Parts: sequence; structure tokens; C-alpha cells
Amino acid sequence: MTHSTVILPWASDNPCPHRRAALNWTVTRWRRAGHQVLVGQASGPWCKAAAVANALPAAECDVLVIADADCWTPGLDAAVDAVRAGAAWAMPHGRVHRLAERPTVDVLAGAEPHMRMPLTQQPYVGWPGGGIVVLRRETYAAVPLDPRFVGWGQEDESWAHALNVLAGPGWRGRAPLWHLYHPPQQRMSRRWGSPEARELAGRYRAARRDPTAMRALVEPSAG
Repeated sequence: MTHSTVILPWASDNPCPHRRAALNWTVTRWRRAGHQVLVGQASGPWCKAAAVANALPAAECDVLVIADADCWTPGLDAAVDAVRAGAAWAMPHGRVHRLAERPTVDVLAGAEPHMRMPLTQQPYVGWPGGGIVVLRRETYAAVPLDPRFVGWGQEDESWAHALNVLAGPGWRGRAPLWHLYHPPQQRMSRRWGSPEARELAGRYRAARRDPTAMRALVEPSAG
């Protein structure tokens, strides 16, 4: 069994019962798989970077898994092994399968996710940097999530741009990622979280082939 520290960023004041049920399920699932599990909590306006930062001091392993609290994949060990073998960072999953509400209830009750379960939309290739990301602790220290992303949206894709430029190309697995149902979070649109996040994400995209410019963007976060 490959061990790592799994950090689940969590909005501690989010009242959504669907999200809380998903968190409880994923915590149990990762622990049963032999990983250290930390719930990185943040309150107030959502900031994924802050939630991860709050959990980091308790991390015991040299390999970190930053995993959304509503997601699970059977491919994690392969991604951890890839990072231990030298990959700069890794994502274990290819397509995202967003379960509908009824099959999510079944999974929470003990059923195994499977391809015949109803989904809320067609499976799609997950955004780089989103869902589940595996990397060494020192890599995260050098290229962390940016705490200037407040609210929901753009922090993951921007992080992937920074990792590719400053750490190196990522390894990508093909395992499914199962996303447990919850109502959508309020945001500008499915694509954009806020005007501020959209502007900052544009700066990351512009720097995606320029290590000097990307380092200047990341340094306030790596501090």
C-alpha cells in the first residue's frame, strides 16, 4: 500500500448537508486505504489555499494529495508512485463522473461507484489542477495554491499552469474520478467564479510559458 497525506480543503461554515455527507465518506474512504487524512478548514469567504495551509503543519508524509472533499478515485496509488518515481506532480484521474443524487445516496450507504450509475452530465476530462493533485511537500512549498483566489473558481487551473512552468510537466492517470452529488455553488457562471478571479487567472495564463513572470506571480503565495 502506498501511503501519503491526503488534505481535504473544507469550508467549515458551509451548511450544505450534501457536502458534509460527502466529506465524511471521503475521510473514511481515504483512511481505510491507509493514508493520513487531514481536513484543512477555512471559514468566511472560501479560499482553497487557506484551507490547505491550515492543514499542512500536521502533514506527516513527504507526498501530499490535495483532494476535493467530494471526490474519490481508485487511481491514487499509481499517481503517488509516479511522484515517488520522479514526476513533478500528478493527477490520478482522466474523466470526471458526476453522480446524480440517487446514486450518491447509494454510495454513501455502502455501494461501490460504477459506470452504470446515473450522472448529472456526460463524463468529461477533469481540469488540470482540479479534483485530486499529488505532489511532494517541497513542491507545494515552492508552488502553492494562490490565496488571492477567493470564492469558487480558477484557482485549480492557475495552479496547474504554475506547476507546469515552475516544477515541470505533470503525470496524468486514466482512472475515473467519482464526484458525489451536491447542489452547485453560487458563482458568476459554471466557468467563472468572480471578476477578480477571472483577471488573476488571465495573468496565470499569460505567464504559462514564462518562468520569470510565473515566479513573480507565485512568490507572494510561496512567501
